[in-house]
Amino acid sequence: MTDHLESVMEQAVEANKRPIVFSLDLEDHLGLYEAEGRFARNMEKILDFLEDSGIRGTIFTVGRIAQSHPGLVRKVVERGHELGCHSWQHTPLDREERSAFTAETRLAKELLEQVSGAAVSGFRAPIFSLVPSSLWTLDVLGELGFTYSSSIMPMASPLYGFPGAPATPFRWPGGLVEFPCPLARLGRFRIPYLGGIYLRYSPEFLTRQCIRRTTPAAMLWTYIHPYDFDSAEPFTRMPGTSLPTSILLWLNRRNTFEKIKFLFRNRPAIRFQDAMSGVAGYRELPVFDPERHQLVH
Repeated sequence: MTDHLESVMEQAVEANKRPIVFSLDLEDHLGLYEAEGRFARNMEKILDFLEDSGIRGTIFTVGRIAQSHPGLVRKVVERGHELGCHSWQHTPLDREERSAFTAETRLAKELLEQVSGAAVSGFRAPIFSLVPSSLWTLDVLGELGFTYSSSIMPMASPLYGFPGAPATPFRWPGGLVEFPCPLARLGRFRIPYLGGIYLRYSPEFLTRQCIRRTTPAAMLWTYIHPYDFDSAEPFTRMPGTSLPTSILLWLNRRNTFEKIKFLFRNRPAIRFQDAMSGVAGYRELPVFDPERHQLVH
């Protein structure tokens, strides 16, 4: 991150007005993509809430939704949000094969752009599945014209993590800018506190403390999903998850709208494209060598 932007971020931290990127992963957590799916109805409510709250963010959208719900995708852009790509059908990157991933990601990007009329420059891997074994996907993303990613969890994780990766914005060797998931250290633990069940289950005072404990050089961003707001959904075991995990994902959704209001009550909401504009010298960001786990300045 440039010295100027880091200075601005430090001042914002002191004023407790540190900007946060509002980002949401627009997907059907049941994998059905039905015309009248719950995810679409929930997203309509979320868009109205964001409009009323004056929040503009980045919506990383699965390509299949541009195919099944083009009107919803257009509405995202019409409301002033940035559109990002969240793969074609939410397949983790370590399960992909190069030719299929290339074809499907190209299709997703092109369809999102055609339907919305907006350029798509950001990519988010499903479930933070950009890990050492899937680094080959970075070359594909560069070839397809993506300029940034928010796809890594820079810690060990039960699902997908990239321990040893930087916690602050950096460039991959091919030039793609990476915005790592923001973490806060609480005792021996590092917590991705701005997303999913962490955000939903954490009391406000703990979230506030985590923001203060996150390095000023990190870019803060949420990661949340339409189902996180759906307190009326009957319990359904999510595909690919254990029963205890499905229960955790189902409970405690009632206050999600209030949690988002709290986050942005005194802090500016920005989009990743705004963050990229702020990192005017992003070409000067350090390059991370994943083989040596070192930053090259």
